[in-house]
Amino acid sequence: MALNPETLRNELVWRWRHFAVFSGPEWHRVLSLRTQIFVVEQTCPYQEVDDKDPLCWHLELTHQGALIGTLRVSPPGVAYNECSIGRVAIRDDYRGLGLGRDLMDMALAFCDARWPTVRLSAQAYLQPFYESLDFAVTSEPYLEDDIPHIEMLRSR
Repeated sequence: MALNPETLRNELVWRWRHFAVFSGPEWHRVLSLRTQIFVVEQTCPYQEVDDKDPLCWHLELTHQGALIGTLRVSPPGVAYNECSIGRVAIRDDYRGLGLGRDLMDMALAFCDARWPTVRLSAQAYLQPFYESLDFAVTSEPYLEDDIPHIEMLRSR
């Protein structure tokens, strides 16, 4: 499917929700997208479902009713002392259109309105992307599920 970025932007629907208000089928589609990307596509068998999700806010990005992107924001004390952003995912056929940056911009605005500092565990190859969003590296590289990661911090 050839997507026209200008037309696409007018058809996108963004929605913030706390875990507590998802229906079973709605939550299933979030887990389905995340598992497709983080477990199947990245060939990384790990426990995608964790105890943090019920404490988080989740951003959903839909196009024509289909979930094409998601991420979660963990309040301070859930994953780190600071709030954190994680599970940033864009469906493969929607990549390369700037939607990952759009997801992060929405998440950072959400966080900035509530908390002064955001921490994340980034896949190491994404360091330049997160640095472009004012994150700074705060750790040496480490393996998480056999994928190189780094911790990064953004303060306002």
